[in-house]
Amino acid sequence: MTEPSSIIGRRIRSTGQQLLDGAQRQIVDYKTRFERLEGVYDSFLHRLINTYSPDKVDVEFVDRFFGKRDLSVVGIDGTVYKNPTFDLIVFFAGAYTAEGTIHVNDDGSLSIEYGANHLDSGMGVSSVLPVFINEVTAIDQTLLSRDEEGNIDETLSHSDEWIVDNTAFAEYMMGLAEFYLGHKLMTREPKVDILLMDRVLSSETSSYYAETSSRRVNLDKESGLIGAVIDGRKFTKTEWVYARRLFGNLALDTPPARGEYIQARVVTELLSKGPMTRDEILDTLGLHGEKWEKRLDRVLKEAVKSHNGIGPIIKRKKGYYHAIPQLRGLLERIRKIVDEVCGRIFSPDPEILYDRRFKIDGRWLTTTDLAFLSLMSLYLIIDAAWKNRTLLVGVAKDSSARDFKSQLLPVLNHVGRFDKDLGRQGDVPDTDRMILQWVSLREYNKLKVPWATCEYDTAFKTIVPHFEGVAGLVSGARMNQISLNRTFLKAYFQLSQAATDPRLRSNVLLYDRLVYPEFDTGDAQTLVLNHDYNGPEPIKVVFYDDIENPIQQFMITIFSQMTRSSIPEMFGHLRPLFEADKVAKYHYDEQVRIINSTRAWLVTRPELREYLFYLGSFRERRSDIEHTRKYS
Repeated sequence: MTEPSSIIGRRIRSTGQQLLDGAQRQIVDYKTRFERLEGVYDSFLHRLINTYSPDKVDVEFVDRFFGKRDLSVVGIDGTVYKNPTFDLIVFFAGAYTAEGTIHVNDDGSLSIEYGANHLDSGMGVSSVLPVFINEVTAIDQTLLSRDEEGNIDETLSHSDEWIVDNTAFAEYMMGLAEFYLGHKLMTREPKVDILLMDRVLSSETSSYYAETSSRRVNLDKESGLIGAVIDGRKFTKTEWVYARRLFGNLALDTPPARGEYIQARVVTELLSKGPMTRDEILDTLGLHGEKWEKRLDRVLKEAVKSHNGIGPIIKRKKGYYHAIPQLRGLLERIRKIVDEVCGRIFSPDPEILYDRRFKIDGRWLTTTDLAFLSLMSLYLIIDAAWKNRTLLVGVAKDSSARDFKSQLLPVLNHVGRFDKDLGRQGDVPDTDRMILQWVSLREYNKLKVPWATCEYDTAFKTIVPHFEGVAGLVSGARMNQISLNRTFLKAYFQLSQAATDPRLRSNVLLYDRLVYPEFDTGDAQTLVLNHDYNGPEPIKVVFYDDIENPIQQFMITIFSQMTRSSIPEMFGHLRPLFEADKVAKYHYDEQVRIINSTRAWLVTRPELREYLFYLGSFRERRSDIEHTRKYS
């Protein structure tokens, strides 16, 4: 092959050669990594994987958990779109449902019926916001540049193109749409028995919790909710801060009396049981010893103070500690706020324009507000799921998670609960999904579908072996903090294989589900870890190791019944989520046409022509000219 003579030709050939060589090297590298997994299934991984029957469920479990045999199932999925139009950017987001009914027969077999027309019969919410590009930084806190103390650096500016490419406001709208729709579903009659969401619920909870921290954002400047009169009363920073923290279930021992959660647990107990003395609080929380007494004293001392307009949240009177009246009925207060604010954002009434949907008393609702409303909607969903005994499950189609390899196994090895670790195999593939996908392919004769890894507490994602290697102790992965335990359980699963070739299998997916007090809290599935946090603190985590798991068995069986190998896009995926995705895509296409039609309508308005000329950006004007020249 002759060498290109021109400089441009040589550069193009050089780039192509670099790309080819780089891709080949990456493939060879991963082939080597996969080969290091040889034998891990027989060696130890089979002990952490359960195979299930795809045909029948445990009828006794169904009766215990649901109390009936006809079960409603709903899948929720969302869609999002953003598009620059002149000097505006248009944000659109929505969420939609697909519903069905599962009938459990006396012998454990299943029959599933799905709605005939989800477009007409399903529920959905959506909203659209047109906003000038220069105003996006006022509503999207993710675009702000901050210094090490979290203060906003106002000296930095970005181009319009950078703002359009990087704004996440539409994604926050979609997250809120999905969780608000879930909240609406959980409050309707008849109740939902199984709710499937296209979200990793534990990750969403942790992310929204972190993003709405008063230590991370300036609530006075970066929130439109703070100070707003909602349901006849101003919404305060104190309500914001403690609405985030007062989450849990005392039957699950959450929020736990440990780490950063002690203050929240004290307030939860005071709200539940009424005023208590210091000694009564110690007895109620089971805290004994001088170290615990000193820690509680520090917590109580902080709780009776006010900090930056937040608190106090506890008052002391005649030796008794009381939760402030403002926190009583906080969950119901939050419910009204979510219903009022989100009801306006996603109202189907076309007369309610963006200034009433996304502004309160003239202040923009920001991504911080959307994150808070999403977190509160998720809390309300979880609270209803516990009360109504609804099976709440989040399913992720693609994941780069690596906590099974990097946290779960190393921690189990460190505390002596397990004796094998993928890290000992050398440099193996990065993600849990790729490892399990390869093992399933390699061991297809031994590992039958459907299968799932044992369920483990999502708190493991934030736990690592002790920083200094002290036997029997663990540490928090970041700032020595361990996230909320006994709330969500996680597992990877695989449902299908091709009839013609058993090595051709569906993708490995992951799910996380809610923990239920009467089913997941026995001694057999509880592992106690000692967290080195100002001295050893016991942490109870759920870990289904070598014991029967009726909830997982039920889930994997119904999941197997929900997938279809005859539909390529549904191979190994769940039909309720698949159909909800199709509904979302339909609405996406319709909204794109509406937005594009609106732009075309504006362009043709003679009275707006002069203004539109100056509103359009240079890049947009040049693109229009080049398009006209190309197709004229």
